Amino acid sequence: MEENNKVIIFEKKEIIIVLTFVVVLIITSFTLGIRLGKKLALDASGVKSEDVKAVELKSTVEEDAEAVVSEDAKLTDEEKLKKLMDESKNRLSDELEKFSTPQNPPTTTAAPQSTMAGKFTIQLGSYNTMEEAKQFAEGFTVRGYSPIINEVKIEGKGNWYRVSLGLFDSVEEAKTYIKSEQSLFAGQDHIITEIK
Repeated sequence: MEENNKVIIFEKKEIIIVLTFVVVLIITSFTLGIRLGKKLALDASGVKSEDVKAVELKSTVEEDAEAVVSEDAKLTDEEKLKKLMDESKNRLSDELEKFSTPQNPPTTTAAPQSTMAGKFTIQLGSYNTMEEAKQFAEGFTVRGYSPIINEVKIEGKGNWYRVSLGLFDSVEEAKTYIKSEQSLFAGQDHIITEIK
């Protein structure tokens, strides 16, 4: 018996062509399957192609925006401008009201020095004008702290305004406060000083 063995050898070009054909066939089959599956699923649920075109999914923000636009479409240009100006004015007055009535205004030490003498405070900054000191202290007031602005006369330099937090009986109390408020003092220069 003779065996009929034939070896078929393909060239590189032929293998590439066959593989390309297989890949194109797979992609086409997958795409058609998805489209056909969607169509059959919609048909099975009773949804028509006209319904699909008519339905647009919108977020609640988009729906609210459309409602506002439809209301604004009925207004004249002058009415739209007046409405916009009123809304801006209301927002601005609300924001200004927040800043004009601070909850804890910065306090200057109007108390006699004798009542604070011997106490310790955490100094955060020193400025040569009261306005600069108040501006710096405002940053702490907004965060809910009560900064103290203290005027000090320095020989040869004039009056300086020191911004500090807290009155403590000892250095240890001040250090404990700094540890309890680590997030506040983390990036802030500070020094514990005695009031004289």
